[in-house]
Amino acid sequence: MSQTIPARLAIAVDSRNIWFLERSIPLFGKLAFFPPDVVRRRLGGPVRPKKITIETDQDWSFETDIDGGSMTFANSSRNRGTGKWIAAAVLKPGDRIIIEKIEEYRYYLSKESSSDPTYPKEERLSV
Repeated sequence: MSQTIPARLAIAVDSRNIWFLERSIPLFGKLAFFPPDVVRRRLGGPVRPKKITIETDQDWSFETDIDGGSMTFANSSRNRGTGKWIAAAVLKPGDRIIIEKIEEYRYYLSKESSSDPTYPKEERLSV
């Protein structure tokens, strides 16, 4: 029996991981959401992993692979990667980082704010 991979990933922001979110988005335990050939592993992985395109809710996009050692998007640049998105998103405990699969190798990155009245109160979206 194969496991169904959801088309949406929610990463909760809390007081334990907010420090990590200064530049990187933690993908611990969430690598199955992405194609395996985009994960750069220390041993035994692709030498040149494929890139994925991340479109953002801030009307810009970036390309990256995933660093399998740190379990984060490899492009954490403050000028054009996750660091830039995180700085503009102003994440707070209670918010969620949402990654939606648009198509193979293409994703949409957004924030759900806990201060938004339409914010879902249930945890079933988390992977």
